[in-house]
Amino acid sequence: MKNLFKKGLIVLAGIMILATSCEKIGNSDNGGKGTVVLKLTDAPFPVSLVDKALVTIDKIEIRTVAPETATEVEADKLSLYTVLYEGEGKDFNLLDLQNGVTAELLSMDIEVGSYDLLRLHVTDAEIILKDGTNFDLKIPGGTSSGLKIKLSPELVIESDVESEVVLDFDVSKSFIVQGNTKKPDGIKGFIFKPVLRAMVQKYSGIIEGKVSENATTPVAEAHVQIIRADTVFSSALTDKTGAYALIGLPAGTYKMVCEKEGYIGVIVDQIIVKAREKTVQNFTLIK
Repeated sequence: MKNLFKKGLIVLAGIMILATSCEKIGNSDNGGKGTVVLKLTDAPFPVSLVDKALVTIDKIEIRTVAPETATEVEADKLSLYTVLYEGEGKDFNLLDLQNGVTAELLSMDIEVGSYDLLRLHVTDAEIILKDGTNFDLKIPGGTSSGLKIKLSPELVIESDVESEVVLDFDVSKSFIVQGNTKKPDGIKGFIFKPVLRAMVQKYSGIIEGKVSENATTPVAEAHVQIIRADTVFSSALTDKTGAYALIGLPAGTYKMVCEKEGYIGVIVDQIIVKAREKTVQNFTLIK
């Protein structure tokens, strides 16, 4: 399977895209290539009415850091992009990629160096409701050349080192519901405005935990949000056991909010995320 990855094939294995320098590959200290692993993940989306949120990806590129004097427009015109994958479109159901689940897009060797941007070409997007209603969505014209996702900090590829990058595809922001979300026949359609972020794993950490009423009663579909600079940075919906996970979070201090209709919301300040470490934060909700 590893050999297939190195040929640039995309396989479905999880939910997020992480990038980290973590493991030496082989015994050689020399050579001009390291391995990049891309994984896809998703922020939460109201699932009570939606069965699938599908995207099709047929091309992935990565950009070498441009000279400091180059503007963003000039950098895009330079021959700085390396094609990581180009071929048959691969479908991903973003609703399968929640709470730490990731889908591996590819694993391949690329040249040693620093990279600051990924470009993802999405050819199709589709929403399928649980009653079978289907919505084929228009891809924004401005994304015809590919969705640009900044890598900040930059991804540094070292010789014989495997580096992992996590791409978080925010479904709740990318698929904007038109109409009444209380019942299926009230939904008139969706507008597709893709929102993604990328994070190099060695700079990121994880927050996970459980939401419950008491020691024996978990709360499913509670909305857990992590807030940075008064903006929701990422969020998750708990599963049927009350568990949630937020991955690919830059090291730093955050505020968290946990809420669900019918319960009193809970706010926790000063949640610290450390690179390559896991922070556990549980919540108790009261009706």
